[in-house]
Amino acid sequence: MMNWNKNTDCCKWSGVTCNHYTGDVISIDLSCGMLQGTLHRNTSLFRLPHLQTLNLAYNDLTDSQLPRDFSNRLTHLNISQCGFTGSNSWEILLLPKLVSLDLSWNYGLHMQPDVLKNLLQNSSHLSELLMPQIHIGWVLPTFFNLSSSLKSLDLSYTDLQGKLLDNIFDLQYLEKLDLSANFDLTGPLPNVNTSLNIPLKRLDLSNCGLVGSLPKSLANLRHLTSLDLSYNNLTGILPSFLFTLPFLEDIILGSNTFSGGLPSTLFNHQSLKRLSLGGNQFNGKINGGSSQPSFIQLVNLTYLSLSWNNFTGLWDLDTLLSSLPNLEELHLSNTGLSVVTNNGSSSYVNPNFRRLGLAFCKLTLFPESLRTMKNLTYLDLSNNDIHGRIPDWAGKIGENGLYYLDLSYNSITGLPQFQWDGMEYLNLQSNQIQGSFPPSICNMSRLLLLDISNNSFRGVIPQCLGNINSFLQFLHLQSNQIQGQFPTSVCNMRNLVSLDVSDNSISGVIPQCLGNIISSLWMIDMGNNSFHGIIPDVYEDCGELEGLILNGNQLQGEVPSSLSNCQSLMVLDLGNNNIKGTFPHWLGDLPKLQALVLKSNKFHGPIETPSSKENTFPSMRVLDLSHNWFAGHLPQKYLKSFNAMKNVVKNSTTPTYLSMGGMYYSVTTAVKGRDLEFPKISVDYVIVVLSNNRFEGEIPGIIGCLVSLKVLDLSHNSLTGKIPSVLGNLLEIESLDLSWNQLTGEIPQSLAHLTFIGFLNLSQNHLVGRIPSGTQFSTFEASSFVWNPELCGLPLPTKCERRQETQLEIDGDGDGDGDGESGFTWRVVILGYGCGTLLGLVMGYVMLSTGRPKWFNAIADAGEHMIRTRHKKRRYVYIGK
Repeated sequence: MMNWNKNTDCCKWSGVTCNHYTGDVISIDLSCGMLQGTLHRNTSLFRLPHLQTLNLAYNDLTDSQLPRDFSNRLTHLNISQCGFTGSNSWEILLLPKLVSLDLSWNYGLHMQPDVLKNLLQNSSHLSELLMPQIHIGWVLPTFFNLSSSLKSLDLSYTDLQGKLLDNIFDLQYLEKLDLSANFDLTGPLPNVNTSLNIPLKRLDLSNCGLVGSLPKSLANLRHLTSLDLSYNNLTGILPSFLFTLPFLEDIILGSNTFSGGLPSTLFNHQSLKRLSLGGNQFNGKINGGSSQPSFIQLVNLTYLSLSWNNFTGLWDLDTLLSSLPNLEELHLSNTGLSVVTNNGSSSYVNPNFRRLGLAFCKLTLFPESLRTMKNLTYLDLSNNDIHGRIPDWAGKIGENGLYYLDLSYNSITGLPQFQWDGMEYLNLQSNQIQGSFPPSICNMSRLLLLDISNNSFRGVIPQCLGNINSFLQFLHLQSNQIQGQFPTSVCNMRNLVSLDVSDNSISGVIPQCLGNIISSLWMIDMGNNSFHGIIPDVYEDCGELEGLILNGNQLQGEVPSSLSNCQSLMVLDLGNNNIKGTFPHWLGDLPKLQALVLKSNKFHGPIETPSSKENTFPSMRVLDLSHNWFAGHLPQKYLKSFNAMKNVVKNSTTPTYLSMGGMYYSVTTAVKGRDLEFPKISVDYVIVVLSNNRFEGEIPGIIGCLVSLKVLDLSHNSLTGKIPSVLGNLLEIESLDLSWNQLTGEIPQSLAHLTFIGFLNLSQNHLVGRIPSGTQFSTFEASSFVWNPELCGLPLPTKCERRQETQLEIDGDGDGDGDGESGFTWRVVILGYGCGTLLGLVMGYVMLSTGRPKWFNAIADAGEHMIRTRHKKRRYVYIGK
């Protein structure tokens, strides 16, 4: 609009077209004009009396609204991607000559259902209606005007609902139909009317909720050139009739559940240009001969994706690339195929080849054919068996256009100098790479992800990394041999969302400036290093932070209360440090906190809940406070509020793992009597470990309400009282450790009904009585019960029957003044005294009258010897049931 001047004829302005005879403005095209501002509803721009075409597409007209009045001669209106908002009004229906309406990608614009319904049914001249990303949220009308002149209909991303219409294919002029990304649009694909000559050329129903198999009537779409049904729930085999459609060039069926083999007619369909079958359950061998892929016959292919299926066969990469001269993209990751390459000879590769995915293909060599790919932008060779050093020429692959490189999970030992200034994604994790940190990475000014974890990199993290990579979002350097101090230049990474430098030898203090960039971070893992000092305060909003892991360092001080601002925090692991102070009760206010690990520190004192607090730690699933100096009673009020432990609902058979910032949480905790490492932990694996503290008092019965518990460890404390019988409600429990306490009473019979328990330790207590019998109890060894002197029964060697023979017969009927609970009565005592007195008088008379006191003394001496001998063998007498 630079040449728009009021002093000149407007018909000469850029973008303005006038009628040659009348001089009236009939067309305005300001698309991509870098316009900014807001168009109000009363603007005169739309009311020019002779205006027929208005194109304002791709300008920044944020918060503009459609006008109330339009020129009634308007035939073409395009305001796509301008930032219009609000709801469409009825006035748009008063355009009787409207031929094309494009409202695409105005995210804040809403279409009233009745307006859309009338547009589809009553606009006799409308041939193009494009409204992707316009919110409708409405069920499609039950019928279309089959005589409509509509040729192109795009209602993608409009939140359409309900069943796909049965007559959707019956529009006699329709050439393009796009209803993709309407996730609640369900039902099977409708049949095609075989009596109509349907001109449909492009059909896109991807990312919907379609089910069932492909109907045979699709073969009646004889003019179809592009078919996209990806990301649905379609089933069945790949029908051979698809490859009888003479003009069909694009078949996109990825991410469904198709199965079976590929029909032979596929390999004769010479017009095929794009074929995407990835993410299904196809199987069978697809070799044409010895290492000759059957697809080499499809010489017009530009795109081929077979990834994530169950094929078998051996493919020669060089043969495939040289036989498909137009191929630009090839994706064979995790197909089940074995891919080989002959690096001894060069082969032709399309100079426009751009993307190659060969993950999980059993490759053993770095392909020489990559050398000629001057325009390569995407390369995935992960999860293969490539070994040795990557050749020097590989650093120039794609020249400066390569933005994605994944060489992870191989056996690579060395790297070339990188020359990819435009690199955005670099993943080298889990190899055997040695040497210093590659300095050429500092030239990758557009890098978004850098992962060199699980290698043998050594030296220090260069300062230049933070100075250059201000766009870096993911920095993963864990499990190397990196030393030195953590560079403060990392604090320049204002867009960083995931930081993992764990399992190295990094020393020094955690930079205070890290608290300045925490507003963008999702996850921080600096565990298992040699950091010392205190945990930095959080200076900015940390509302996005989901995981903070600082375990295995030498950190001191207290837990900063500023972490209470991190309302999205799901994992806090500060274990194995020197952190002191009382229990940070304010953590209970974090509504999403699922894992709290404070083990092996110097926390002390009772764990008390502020009286004003209710419903604390509602999402807690993993709690480990072991090896501290916590004292007092077990935190009953906290245990009562652990709602997530009371009933974990399993929504599917597919396990869900605890993650933070897109990364799985790895934890080591006491399970089954030993420290067990979980590389990733299921959200329904609920753990409470409070061992090796100074807790006292009784075990609260509220623990029996935590019915989802898998692991409960209260060992090595000073707990007293009986084992609550309500622990028998923990039907999911797999590991229960109450050893090394001062528990008394009998083992509850309810514990014998725990069918999943695989580890039990009740040793080193004061338990008494018979060990309960049960399915799982019969599998435990004596070590589960030892050092409870008054326990008996299997698996202990002490039998309960012998003890019961020697116990006092004091189980009276409970009458009189006796203790009804113990069975003891004074009637038995009186009877014993009476019998003893009578026997004594008789024996005394006999002894004196016969003059045989020495005989009685001998009997007494023998009895005393027997008692002393038995006393040495058994130093206690058991009285009980």
